Amino acid sequence: MSKTITLADEVYKKLASYGNRDESHNTIVLRLINNQNEEETKMDRENRETVFERKDKNESESAGNPAVEKLEDGTTARWKLTQGDYAGKEKTGTVKGARIEYRGNTWSPSGFAREADQDIRGDDARNSESYGGPSEVEYKDESGEWVSINTVLES
Repeated sequence: MSKTITLADEVYKKLASYGNRDESHNTIVLRLINNQNEEETKMDRENRETVFERKDKNESESAGNPAVEKLEDGTTARWKLTQGDYAGKEKTGTVKGARIEYRGNTWSPSGFAREADQDIRGDDARNSESYGGPSEVEYKDESGEWVSINTVLES
């Protein structure tokens, strides 16, 4: 089964610049993958500043997840495994500037969850069938209960 991806116009044009008129985009993508420096690509993937571009140039450099933006700096965030051999294992970070600080770096909720999972299981969470992403990141609400960070968007 074929998968479909949507590209921004400028990305589409840039991708096309690596191919010839008679080549499919699949061929161009494979050429780029086969000719990349794998180590540099992996290092760039870990650099969270390159994950997405801001559409609004006036937006703060520290802008992050809308839910985390509503939490006060210093709030403890947690990612906890709930099933399998590592059930109950958790890692915590601290909200700082609309991001989550963990191990000296600031992350989006997805990045924090991925890094925490890798620290616990020694594997990249994106390859885990049990990984639910940033919705699994929690904070303590007013009653002291751990709840999904997404609940702050409901108020």
